[in-house]
Amino acid sequence: MNYFPEEVIEHVFDYVVSHSDINTLSLVCKSWYKIERFTRQRVFIRNCYSISPKRLVERFHNLKSLTLKGKPHFNHFTLVPRDWGAFVYPWIQALAKGKVGLEELRLKRMVVSDESLDLLSHSFVNFKSLVLVRCEGFTTDGLAVVALNCRSIRELDLQQNEVDDHSGLWLSCFPETCTSLVSLNFACLKGEIDWGTLERLVARSPNLKSLRLNRCSMPVEALPRILMKAPQLVDFGIGSFSHYLTSNDTYQMLKTVILECKSISSLSGFWDVPPFSLALMRNICCNLTSLNLSYKADIQGRELIQIINLCSKLQCLWITDCIGDKGLRVVARTCRDLQELRVFPSAPFGNQAAVTEKGLLFISKGCQKLHTLHYFIKGISNA
Repeated sequence: MNYFPEEVIEHVFDYVVSHSDINTLSLVCKSWYKIERFTRQRVFIRNCYSISPKRLVERFHNLKSLTLKGKPHFNHFTLVPRDWGAFVYPWIQALAKGKVGLEELRLKRMVVSDESLDLLSHSFVNFKSLVLVRCEGFTTDGLAVVALNCRSIRELDLQQNEVDDHSGLWLSCFPETCTSLVSLNFACLKGEIDWGTLERLVARSPNLKSLRLNRCSMPVEALPRILMKAPQLVDFGIGSFSHYLTSNDTYQMLKTVILECKSISSLSGFWDVPPFSLALMRNICCNLTSLNLSYKADIQGRELIQIINLCSKLQCLWITDCIGDKGLRVVARTCRDLQELRVFPSAPFGNQAAVTEKGLLFISKGCQKLHTLHYFIKGISNA
C-alpha cells in the first residue's frame, strides 16, 4: 500500500469507526502507524493501567475524545477494595499539561474527585461532553464547577454513580448564556432539585434531546411546564411526584402537553409515580422504540401488558419479572422489532420465579431480531 499517498490513506481512516479496527490498521506498517498517530481523535482504553497517561499524550497529539474504564466489573459487588486505584486525576493532569484539545471524556468505574472536575473545567476551552458511569469520589460541588466553567457543554450524563449530594443548587451554576445542552441526565442524584431553575435551563436549551430526572419529588404542576419548554425531547426519564393530582385543570393540561410530545421515542425512570401518569403515557406509546420500567417494581402485570400492547415499535425493553410469562407472550406477539430485552427481579431475594422458561420460549420464537437478552435466573433446573 506504499504507492498510495498518505493523504489518501488518511481519508480511508476517516471511514473506519470501530476502535479495534483502527488499532488493527495501525499495525499494518510503520507508515500506517504514523498516520493513525496523527489523525486519531477518539481513543478507547479498556483498562486504565494498560497505558500511561504520558504515553497516551505523546502518541495522540490531536486527541479530542477519551473513554476510560477503571475498576473491574465485579466492583459492583463490593469485591474490590475502595483504595484499589483507577484515579482519573493523573489522566486529566497529563492531558492538560500536553495541551490536548479534549472535548469529550467518558469514564466508567473510575475514582473522580472534585479536584479532577475542577482541573477539567479549567483546562479545556472547547470541552463539550462528560459521561460518568458507576464512578465515585465526587460531589455536586464538582458538578457545579463543570456547569459554571464549561461554557460549551452539550452533554452531562451521570449514570449510577456514588455522589455526595451536598446541594441541588448545582443546576443554578449553568450560566444564563448556556444554550448548548443536548443531553442532561442526573437520575442517580438523590438531593432536592430547584424545579424552577431546571425549567429555566430547559427553556433556554432549544437543542435538548435527552432529559432524565432523579427521584427527588417533583410537584405535578412542574411536569407539564418542563415538557412545554422542550417539545423537541426524544429521550425522557420521569422522576417522582410529590403528591397526587388535586386539580382537574392540571390533569387536562398534562394530558394535552403529553399528546403534543410526539418526538419522544424513549421513556425511562418512573421511580415513584401515581397510576394516572402511566395512563397518560399510553398516549405516546405508539411512538416508543425504548422503554425502561425496571425501576417501577410495584407495577402490576396487567398494567404492564396494557402498556406494552400499545408499543409495537419497541426495540429495547427493560422490565421487572412482574410481567410474568403471560406478559412476555404479549411482548413476543406485539414487539416484532425488539432487539434488546432485560428482565430484572422485582424481589431479588425471593425464591419464586415470576418468569419461567415458557416466557423465554415465547420471546425466542416471536422476536426474531433479538440480539441481547438479560435475565436473572431463579429456580432453574436441568429439566
